[in-house]
Amino acid sequence: MDFPRPFPLQTTAAALFPGTTVHYSYRTGDSLATVIERTERFVTFVGAECDGRFTHEQIDRLIDDGRLEVVLDDELHVPDHELPKLQSTE
Repeated sequence: MDFPRPFPLQTTAAALFPGTTVHYSYRTGDSLATVIERTERFVTFVGAECDGRFTHEQIDRLIDDGRLEVVLDDELHVPDHELPKLQSTE
């Protein structure tokens, strides 16, 4: 009996909402961060060691290149001074 092969699931910028944890690899290292804002054009995330504001197209390229991954995590990786921004969008 042949079983159908599972098809790979592709994550896109559409999966990123405030509170989502991401693992971002950048030139000088990598870090966990939390998405704090999502607009029709941009996704913004902040972490203790990194931050970024990218268009949805840029996010999709980062994901395709393996430089940005969604992490299943229930912790916030936002510096304390950024928490009010995250809480105001919920």
